[in-house]
Amino acid sequence: MITDRDYSTLADNVYEVDKNKAKHPIHKGDTIDVEGNNKNVVSNYQVLEVKDNVENGMQAMAVAPIKNGKPDTSQVVIAFAGTNADDGLDILTDTQTVGLNKDTLTTSVEVPSNSSKTETHKKIVDAQSVTALQFADEIRKKYPNASISTTGHSLGEYLALLVAAENKWLNVGFNGPDPYGILSNEAKEWVKNNPGWLTNFRNRGDAIGNLMGNGTGAEIKISLAMGLNPLKGAFHNLSTWKFDDKGRLIIPKNDYNKKAIQQESERQLMQQFVMGMVVLQELKAKFQASSGGLSTNEKIYLEDSQALAVVQLASSEFELAMTNTIKIYQEGMLDLEKLWQQCVSKARNRASDLSHGEIMETLHSVNCTESTMVTLPNEEFREKIAKAKQMSEKFTRLVSEIKSKLAELVQRDQELARQLG
Repeated sequence: MITDRDYSTLADNVYEVDKNKAKHPIHKGDTIDVEGNNKNVVSNYQVLEVKDNVENGMQAMAVAPIKNGKPDTSQVVIAFAGTNADDGLDILTDTQTVGLNKDTLTTSVEVPSNSSKTETHKKIVDAQSVTALQFADEIRKKYPNASISTTGHSLGEYLALLVAAENKWLNVGFNGPDPYGILSNEAKEWVKNNPGWLTNFRNRGDAIGNLMGNGTGAEIKISLAMGLNPLKGAFHNLSTWKFDDKGRLIIPKNDYNKKAIQQESERQLMQQFVMGMVVLQELKAKFQASSGGLSTNEKIYLEDSQALAVVQLASSEFELAMTNTIKIYQEGMLDLEKLWQQCVSKARNRASDLSHGEIMETLHSVNCTESTMVTLPNEEFREKIAKAKQMSEKFTRLVSEIKSKLAELVQRDQELARQLG
């Protein structure tokens, strides 16, 4: 599985596609090593294609993980380079495309005149957003059976989010401005209905990465305990992100990051679902290669497996939502009890000459009782918890039924069972 650390390393390495920046530019066929904190965990990727557009300054590369010495093109990552501060074309892109949502880039070129001097003329070319989509389309056509995801940093993540949204792909990137303003209506509808597919890790204190809002919903904003100085360049750097031995992004546990931790859990579920679909596509390709087409039972198997993957994802998402909801209910119940005790304590302090019974009677006169503040609301909370658990049981039964159906199918078709084995 492609990890957060892998995406970060690829987002960093793609800067080296730029021939004007890198001493040894990355070329097609090169190998990229991803090494984490655990020295025994290393992922290698082979560069499938590169693009260095000299007219608008866009750099990109497509890579695939190396398995058994060969690139596994069932999984392809397209990485886009961010802003090179020494590249005027990148700076123009930041202002004209990111800032003004333009799909063309107006540049200046010097051309010889009739005299010995040169003249400056305006030149209009496709914006990086346009050529990024074109490069992605080339990769999609060249690897039609691949599960493609995108990544990038800064401007690179802006482009990566755009490409992922328009193609309905996964994205994991870092510190990127949001491209919602240039998305097609279809892409806007897709990001609205498919939360969790796009992930833009943003440092809370990063002024650049937090530009252009969060229309795509991709943002996971994280406080890295670095303060909130927007002029501090380190906030925008890829090096600020740290990863555990499994390559997962480390989100510090603090009050601000509670939402980010929940979002990250949901994102992990989505990635597991997509990887499951990759396995199904590989299985489908295997069946087609062996028999020239899909048998009736193979088609049924794939349909059932896809249904199972969808149901399992829905079940997992619901379980997560249910757990969080129950936790909120339980915390609410505790808060109500604390509120009631605080109410009684304040009343006792302000009316120390009254007996306990007189204090309770006074509170009752303003409809402030343990029953109204604690008992009745808690009963409502318990009913909601019971309903949530009933829904969870329904999901569990559905998954069990689909698994049983699938087992029966394989049992009926021994040849299919042999192929699966």
